[in-house]
Amino acid sequence: MNGAPFIGAQLNSILAQTHREWSLWISDDGSTDQTVECVKRFIADHPDRNIRLICGPGQGCAQNFMTMLGHSELDGAWIAFADQDDVWLPHKLARAVDMIWRGTGAEIYSSRSIYTDASLNTVGISTDFQRPFAFGNALVQNVLRGNTLVIPPDVTDFLRSALPFALNAGVPFHDWWVYQTATGAGFDIIHDARPGLFYRQHGGNLLGCSQAHAGRRAMAVIQHVFAGWVDRNLNVLTGLSPVLTRRNRRVLFDFADWRAQPAINWRPSPQSLGVYRQTLAGDLALRILARLGKL
Repeated sequence: MNGAPFIGAQLNSILAQTHREWSLWISDDGSTDQTVECVKRFIADHPDRNIRLICGPGQGCAQNFMTMLGHSELDGAWIAFADQDDVWLPHKLARAVDMIWRGTGAEIYSSRSIYTDASLNTVGISTDFQRPFAFGNALVQNVLRGNTLVIPPDVTDFLRSALPFALNAGVPFHDWWVYQTATGAGFDIIHDARPGLFYRQHGGNLLGCSQAHAGRRAMAVIQHVFAGWVDRNLNVLTGLSPVLTRRNRRVLFDFADWRAQPAINWRPSPQSLGVYRQTLAGDLALRILARLGKL
């Protein structure tokens, strides 16, 4: 919502994709600025494109994306999530589709991002993670940026079938839910080292990557917000446990049992359960959080 200063550049970057076979759904979640007017002008200027504007549920970012995913017209569809304030590089869709088809055809594509300030001046690049993108990582870390995701039809249909659990539980982040649910069921992740978009960092980011946003994430841990997110995610995954792989069900239940033990008791490391973050420092942070009872 309230994306008027930036949404025009994002819309034009989608229009400039080298992969031309796309349609665009724009779900406005209650904007009070000129966002809707900007979108309507864009639709009027491009009558040859399949672009639609719909009303979101007004319950936040995750619910907005997931409610849109629930539309029956998306059965068997390719899906690419887009944020209102990014700018896609021209190769984004074409490269994603090509890399998925070079694999099994049932993989989720994600990529690195180029960080910019509000004026699109480059300030950095996202981390090129080296550890596996797997369920044990997804339980405690969201490294699958929603604004980079491209999802093939098999995975789309699976995620749509799992939506009722997530919508009822109010999962905190739609991309984290995708990461957990898809890897839990055995789908693979492609993480492209080549960036696919410019990711603006500004005061309106929900959970960005700047120093200010790092402070917000730290406060979320201190104030038990992170632990609450994990609680809600585990609630959803427990409901979905019949469709998880046998190995991932074991990881899920072992992790849930581990968290239920009093923090003062000796407990094995999360890593011994198959639960990990992408760096050694992250693994150490997990141990500290567990010891403090904040995980």
